[in-house]
Amino acid sequence: MKKPVLWIVSAAVAIALGAWLWRTVIAPPPYIEISPLSYTDYASWAVIPKEMPSPVWKDGWAVDVFLVDSASELKGRSGKDLNKKEQNARLQGRMLEDGLSAMGPVYAPLYRADAKGDDLSRAFLIYLKQHNHGRAIVLAADTPLPEALLAELQRDPNLVERFGGFYRIGKQPGSVTLVEDPARTIEAYCPAHIKEADTCVHDITTIHRGGFAVLAPDTAVEDTDTTEFMAWLATNVSPAAEPLGDIEEVEIVDIRRPGDTDERRAKKKNRD
Repeated sequence: MKKPVLWIVSAAVAIALGAWLWRTVIAPPPYIEISPLSYTDYASWAVIPKEMPSPVWKDGWAVDVFLVDSASELKGRSGKDLNKKEQNARLQGRMLEDGLSAMGPVYAPLYRADAKGDDLSRAFLIYLKQHNHGRAIVLAADTPLPEALLAELQRDPNLVERFGGFYRIGKQPGSVTLVEDPARTIEAYCPAHIKEADTCVHDITTIHRGGFAVLAPDTAVEDTDTTEFMAWLATNVSPAAEPLGDIEEVEIVDIRRPGDTDERRAKKKNRD
């Protein structure tokens, strides 16, 4: 009696294993389509400051960190997969924020794997419009940055002046590639003032702790060239003035004397 039972159990295990292999390796379900993210919604960010940092016209020069983290890439074959991925992105983002916040407030958008360029460029523009308030910016990443995002760094001369360079993050940050086009280097996107100071690209080493990447203990982010960059800004660039706000449309009203109608004006014009 024992052998038939053993055969039945073995067959059941084999069937279950075969089904698992079929679903996960041989013929997994397709990735589900994710709706475009709205970056005016704080839920579309893995990391974003709880309070708005002080604008440059109020407290002077300061730095923001725009973080592109590979863990923030969203892709999944089910809603459960996506929820797990999003939760992991937020946890990983906070781990990196703990170290990077020594430079300044950290902004890390979530983004769709199949729309990386579009999502990151939109997130960056929303950040500039609603959160930056004239502050200086550095970009930190552990993954190649899409051309659509890098191009935004060069569109506005005022942004070029207050851009402080790139920070490569990883176990071996020197091996991290920050551009998708192998024919280009990240230095091509650095403005002249940081190229001359040889502060275009900085390396930040990470270690793994509890399943997440964290800044290595000997990585002193606050001792990087951010201080020198702030000094350069104070000497060479005037902080932005506080915006006046949107100009309201004014209706022009034709003020006339009593009895001065269009009909009377037309008759007078004909007599003349």
